[in-house]
This record gives sequence, structure tokens and C-alpha cells, in this order.
Amino acid sequence: MDKTEKRAFLMVGIGTAYQEARRLVTACMENKIRSEYPQYEIRQAFASRTVIEKLAEIDGIQVDSERQALERLQAEGFTEVIVQPFQIFAGDEYEQVKAIVQGYGAANGFDKTEFLPCLTFWIKQESRTIN
Repeated sequence: MDKTEKRAFLMVGIGTAYQEARRLVTACMENKIRSEYPQYEIRQAFASRTVIEKLAEIDGIQVDSERQALERLQAEGFTEVIVQPFQIFAGDEYEQVKAIVQGYGAANGFDKTEFLPCLTFWIKQESRTIN
């Protein structure tokens, strides 16, 4: 029997406890992803355990960690997952998310797991002379 292909695009960011910031970032990123990956279901996870706990405690909002999101996708029968970390640069949080995703992947039933590079912004400082 052939497996039914189910594809997910998992957005993983540090997260924020500010409702308006979450709404704006989520809407903006989902619109961009949906336009480029229309055949993928979009999911979100937070890398900050502190933010996850704060949202649950104060606002009653349940947000998955990256590992919980991968486990949920596996349980729901997804076969392909693209993970886009939303850290600004490749620091400790990025490396932790990357290790979790790479360690999970094929060992847990996904046919394909792709980990995209973080969002890196390079700002070039211009020298200026003022007379």
C-alpha cells in the first residue's frame, strides 16, 4: 500500500508573548509561505520554553515546541516536513533547533525532512566624513 503524501511547512521561532506581534508575524509569514508552498500545510512552533510556558500560564494558549510539533506531524501521518527557523542569525537557539530537527527526521517516519537556513541580515556600515 502506498503512503499518502502529506506535506507540512513548520515555522520555528523563539516566539513572543505579545499577542499583536504574534498575529502580525504569523500572518505575514503564512501569506509568504502559502504563496510559495501552496501544497503544504503550515504549522508553527516556538523554540523558547519560557515563552511557551508564559503563554500557557497567563493566556491559556498551547504552543508546541519544535520537538512536539514534529511528533504531532508524525502522529498525523505527514511524510514531508520543511522547517524554517526564524532566528535572525545562526546562534545557539538556531543550532538547538537544527539538532532537534536533524535528529528527528527519517528516524521517525518522515520520507523527507528539510531544514532551511536561518534568516540572516547583513548590515553593511558605511563610513561617512562630516566636515
